[in-house]
Amino acid sequence: MFREIIRREVRRQKLSGYRIGKLADMPARTIQSYLAGTRDLTGERLAQVCRVLGLELQPKRPRTKKSG
Repeated sequence: MFREIIRREVRRQKLSGYRIGKLADMPARTIQSYLAGTRDLTGERLAQVCRVLGLELQPKRPRTKKSG
């Protein structure tokens, strides 16, 4: 789910894995592997990439039960 949103934003902004890596202070190979689906990003690294792309991570809201 995150990967697809990030891929879409990378394409929209026309950024390379190299450029994102530089802006996020991460190795370009890490970004390229993530975008290719051969590596996952978690925690702070995922947050760094989102910040670079102007995306915001928010906690999922719990579902409320509908009374019926």
